Amino acid sequence: MFGISGQGYDHSTGIFSPEGRIFAAEYAKKAVEQGATSIGVQVKDGVILLAEKRVMPLQEPDSVEKISKIDGHIGVATSGFMADARQLIQEARVKAQSYWLTFDEPIPGEALAEHICNVKVTRLSLDPRQGGRPYGVAMLIGSIDYDGVPRLFMTDPVGYHWGYLAAVIGRGSNQAGEYLEQHYKRTLKMPAAIRLGLDALRQATDSDLHSDNVEIAQIPIKTQEFYRLSRDEIEKYLSSEDTTKE
Repeated sequence: MFGISGQGYDHSTGIFSPEGRIFAAEYAKKAVEQGATSIGVQVKDGVILLAEKRVMPLQEPDSVEKISKIDGHIGVATSGFMADARQLIQEARVKAQSYWLTFDEPIPGEALAEHICNVKVTRLSLDPRQGGRPYGVAMLIGSIDYDGVPRLFMTDPVGYHWGYLAAVIGRGSNQAGEYLEQHYKRTLKMPAAIRLGLDALRQATDSDLHSDNVEIAQIPIKTQEFYRLSRDEIEKYLSSEDTTKE
């Protein structure tokens, strides 16, 4: 997949190949590409986070969490290695609390994205003997900032972040991304944005979507509070077909 073998250049994250590549960083991106799909949608009324969950037979569905609350106004959806995701989620929660104590206001989404990326870059620069493996996880960060504006950011495994109106990470990013490009409207209301995200998720998976393998959270401007939808609420959206109503 990466052409000629790393020939030793993939033994360290601090060594460039003659072609200017860091193989360990490319491996981390590949781990995200193989992860379950997560989607973020920003509209005028707020931010939606959706995620597909891989649930094994006899596994308790509620024990698999792809969307996490960071603070009252901010949440993240992840794709990639869940062990890495849990570590970064804990780091994000600590940063959110320290920001409150330092500035006496909730952390903006971009400030949290920058912090997570700094953590990833620091990890990437470590010697492998010091645990210098890149984090194999990407994150979608949705928030309603102190100015009442919804925001959505994506961080990649090697420490970049960008702002988005709608974004997809994981194995179905191409199919779901194309669907969002064709159907996304910033004027959609929150319920229509959820249905749009679900339709995009359907493009990215061969599995039937149901409340056991789908997770949805929203942060409306009206409340500015992270809210995770219940199974009954998810089933109602899954049974709805109209994604165009505004």
